[in-house]
Amino acid sequence: MDMPGWTVEIAERGRSGTIAYREGDGALVLAWEFGGTDEVVAILAFAADRWDARYPWAAGRRAEILSRVGAEVVRQKAPTCVVDLGEADRGWIYIRPRPATR
Repeated sequence: MDMPGWTVEIAERGRSGTIAYREGDGALVLAWEFGGTDEVVAILAFAADRWDARYPWAAGRRAEILSRVGAEVVRQKAPTCVVDLGEADRGWIYIRPRPATR
């Protein structure tokens, strides 16, 4: 199986921490914190209007990278949860409990 050309590393410091995304020579670090009732984790992803200036190596690829980060957080730390990218344009992505099925 081929390894992806990117990695996600999650560091914990009490009720918060960082998520490092690395791809080739590019890297970015996002802050996260444990959430409340309806979210397990909130990840600060920077608003869309600041992304390209902050991470020029990832310009135009914000949605792709945030999707990867969210999926890796679920895979590595929260396998009973789902990624909610609904607030990504405002600068936040959430890891939420998976809805109950009937």
